[in-house]
Amino acid sequence: MSVAVTGATGFLGLHLVRELLRHHNRVLLLSRRNTVPAEERVTRFLQASGVTDTRLLELTPRLTSVDIDVRVPQLGLGDAAFQQLADRIDVLWHCAGNISFSDCDEDVWRTNVDGMRHVLALVSAGRREPLVCHVSTVAVAGGRRHGTVREEELDASHGFQTLYERSKYEAEVLLRRWVRLHGGRAAVFRPSGLITHHPTYPGRPRHLLQMAAEACAAGLRMFPELAAPDGSLRVPAAEGAQTNMLPVEHAAFAMVEAVRRRPPRDIDTYHVVNSRNTPMTEVAAAIAGHLDTPEVHLDPRPGPPVSPAVQAVSREFGMYTRWLQVTRRYDDTNLAALGLSYPGRPTVDRDYLRDCLR
Repeated sequence: MSVAVTGATGFLGLHLVRELLRHHNRVLLLSRRNTVPAEERVTRFLQASGVTDTRLLELTPRLTSVDIDVRVPQLGLGDAAFQQLADRIDVLWHCAGNISFSDCDEDVWRTNVDGMRHVLALVSAGRREPLVCHVSTVAVAGGRRHGTVREEELDASHGFQTLYERSKYEAEVLLRRWVRLHGGRAAVFRPSGLITHHPTYPGRPRHLLQMAAEACAAGLRMFPELAAPDGSLRVPAAEGAQTNMLPVEHAAFAMVEAVRRRPPRDIDTYHVVNSRNTPMTEVAAAIAGHLDTPEVHLDPRPGPPVSPAVQAVSREFGMYTRWLQVTRRYDDTNLAALGLSYPGRPTVDRDYLRDCLR
């Protein structure tokens, strides 16, 4: 069986490749051209993950790569190369995506929506009938702040807070239409915020919590008046604000196992989430410790008018501040029905989150 992965050198993509190597003799890496070849980036990740040199000698010959660009027709390949690639794929893990929260970054749409369109053209062009495993996100729930989001839902009625959310929603719409019109098979995975406590290394893609901490640090540099005289911060937040974060190792394991245990007949959707949300107070405490800020107070009380500094931060780092207004949860019935349990899954609390920021 020929298995290919787009976005194979991204944060989740690297972990998916490691899981896929446990079950498949060869994995084809589909990624954008880089000065460092994809095989080398995957090898660097495997080394950092503790894979022994002996095991690396076994694994690296099983990796091959093709440089592509999902943003353009035929993935940037010529007619012959595109057809040759289409003819060799049995399973395509579509993990490539732009996770920028900017509302003026047209590359988000080109990567996430046009990219889906071009990937579907690939799987429709070959001799085989590939299974498409698409990495979406719980963010397709868009502006919905409260309640429980069901796996079967794909609902735009709440609107979207960012172009990223809308683009991932539209990508799912395209995939569902392809399944319906072409009789294709697909598994849609919607992970929540993926993080890891494993040490970073040069060149490793950043995870969500690291990006949030960097945004907080940047906000304090730009608007030092945010801090009280004692150095603490008071931030407006919804009562009971919470988020969902999951170790990326568990997410990759669950996604690969779900396809192995229950190959879809048409389309299956899975929320790849933690069974327990993490209070934003825990996230704030972890980031405060990382930034050496005495304390962060999440204040749900309707106090005095929001200060100009807080308003400016909300404009500059809107997606991160909007997290503080969310209490929604995610149904994970389909994944839970498979009885998946990742060995040693940690509790995502402030101690674990602090480890993720080291």
